[in-house]
Amino acid sequence: MCSLGFANFKPTDFSLLPAVAISSGVLVAVLAYVRDRSKHELERKWHTSEVMLERIKDGLDTTIKLLSDRNNSRVTWVRASRTLLQALELKNQMLTEEHRIACALEEERARNELFVILSVPNKATGERTPLPPQFFYGIEDWETTKTLDEAALKASSHVVTYTMNLDHVPPQPYLKSISVKSVVAVFDFLEYPKNYDDPLDKVEVWSEDWSASHGIDQGARRCIEHTKRKTAIGGKLVERGKS
Repeated sequence: MCSLGFANFKPTDFSLLPAVAISSGVLVAVLAYVRDRSKHELERKWHTSEVMLERIKDGLDTTIKLLSDRNNSRVTWVRASRTLLQALELKNQMLTEEHRIACALEEERARNELFVILSVPNKATGERTPLPPQFFYGIEDWETTKTLDEAALKASSHVVTYTMNLDHVPPQPYLKSISVKSVVAVFDFLEYPKNYDDPLDKVEVWSEDWSASHGIDQGARRCIEHTKRKTAIGGKLVERGKS
């Protein structure tokens, strides 16, 4: 068969071989170039997102650190809120889905830590309650100041007289009240966004027989079963659907 094939092959057909070889070589080179370029682009996106994620983490950590002592310093809150907003702005430069997910987890961590910092534990109930409005006037004794009028009066700037000379820096007048925009920026971050995809929505409540449980969740299962069967109406426990 081969001999017949070569017998029918014309000498002029050999002129096509270099062109075919060159075309194949060019195709291989082009494919290799495209593959390498695609690889470099993926690496660039990954590196960019990695750097942005680290900067976001640094910004969130700095914000937490600045507010960690539950201070109500106007200057500190301005610095903290600016850092927070700048960190969140970097989310727009995240180029990979993996890093966006990691960023969301970092936000969740920061949100949880700031919630603890910017709330007050209630010893009677064990719950955390909001900071009182007097706190945001920037006064030191916000916990004992009774009214907002009193807090506002304490936060008012006082006139200070001094002699101008070369040896001393004159005292700087300042506002004690925390900047309104700083307060809004921080507490807006504490609120979950409107498009928040709550992972709890995907949790299915236990439907198995509670009496078959033998693990650490026995108490939890019994309580959940009880809430299914009963509801409090007027302080009296009755069967659901009954009065």
